[in-house]
Parts: sequence; C-alpha cells; structure tokens
Amino acid sequence: MKVVTTEDAQLRCDHSPRPGAPALLLLNPLGTSLEIWDDPFPALSERYEVVRYDVRGHGESTTGSKTELTMEQLARDALAVLDSCGIARAHLCGLSIGGMTAMQIATLWPDRVLKIALCSTSPYMPSQETWNARIQAVRTQGIAPLLDGILQRWLTTPYRMAHPEKVEWIRAMLLTAQPQGYAACAAAIRDMDQRQSIKTITAKTLVIGGTQDPGTTPADHALIAASIPGAQLVMLEAAHLLQIERQSEFTETLLQFLAA
Repeated sequence: MKVVTTEDAQLRCDHSPRPGAPALLLLNPLGTSLEIWDDPFPALSERYEVVRYDVRGHGESTTGSKTELTMEQLARDALAVLDSCGIARAHLCGLSIGGMTAMQIATLWPDRVLKIALCSTSPYMPSQETWNARIQAVRTQGIAPLLDGILQRWLTTPYRMAHPEKVEWIRAMLLTAQPQGYAACAAAIRDMDQRQSIKTITAKTLVIGGTQDPGTTPADHALIAASIPGAQLVMLEAAHLLQIERQSEFTETLLQFLAA
C-alpha cells in the first residue's frame, strides 16, 4: 500500500505493477474501500497492472477540506493516483460512483483512457431532495442507520441468505467510511448530470448492469449504452454488486472486453 497526496487529501492506494502489461484502474462504489474488488482482483492482476484506492473519506483515506465534492474533483483524484503510479493511460473499471467518475475522466481527459467498463452506474441520479435527505441523515446520525437499506439494494435476497458472511463483510466495510466523506461524495452524485456529455466519449465502452438493481436500473444502463457510440451492453442476473454476486461472469466479461 502507498499514500497518494492530492491538493488537500491523502489517499490509500494499492498498486500491483506488472511490467509490459496495460494498467487497469478500479473505482469503488460509494461507502466502500478498495477491498470491494478483492473477489475479481486475483484474475485481473494476472493480466493487468492493477491500481485501486480509497476515495476521500473512505477506508484509510482522509476527507480533505471540502464538505462537498464534485465529480470533476473525484476524477482529478483518480488521475493523481495514476500519476503517482507513473501511469499515463489506463483502462477504467468503475462501479456505481466509480462508474460516474470513469465517465467524467473519459469525457474530460480522453487521452488518459484506454477502454472503460461502466458497472452498476448511471449518468444522472435524481432527485436532489432524496440525496439532500441522505446527506443530512449521514451528517447527523452516521452511516449505520442506512446499512440495512443499502445491503438490500446491493445484493439480492437469495444471495444475502446464502452468503451471510459476505453480507457482514460488506457491512463492516461500510462502517469504516467517514460520515463527512460519504456525505461529500454523495453531493457529487446529487449534482451530477452527464447525460449529454457522455455522448462525446470515444473510448471503447462496456456497460454492465444488474437485472435486479433498484438503484442503477436496467433503463439507466440502456441509456448509457445508447449514448456512447459503439458501447457494448451486458446485463447479469444480480443486484448492484456484480463483481461479488456474479463474480465469475463479471470477471470473464470484463477480461474478454479488455483483451478484444
């Protein structure tokens, strides 16, 4: 592990060099740390120089001075991580807010991007009132009251019943997120609207969604795929955390796309 210093925050980063291999940056969902990629990581790191990190206020990263963040600021943090690893261009694989960050990078800094995989994500997440209520709740009560609802949205009921140890592992990870960091990142989602800007993305794009995801819906994924020229759309029988609930299918789909 290494620490990447940005303009006002310190980000924990895991960099797995593989000389001669393309780089792959993994971008996490809201509330999680870089360990959320542990399941597919071994297969990915066999073929790619994998980089993953804790977003501001998550895991072991500091929040920094800002009480609210923008998607562009989160994208700049991601590029700072790549810079610290000496990586000029990378494949991007982002899930949820990680996918939103990947879209922002591909829009504003296309020269930094090889291919992008957008997973369980959306270019726009209404409504502002809903996000304001969540932000206020986290700031006043912490993350714990939200956890049951998050886990119900992130994993299907059959998976949760069959894998209680994985559910508790994710719950414990969510509890490591700092309320101020979670709220600052939630503000970036609240204020985001990339429905028009993603039409300019030129990188080859894979969109992967869950058929039973109530948060970033099949319609959201269809919209992304229709907006980005030539994008490939794959739907898996899962809720939000595709790389956990459908690890083998997810990893195989991602690897085939990156290698093509």
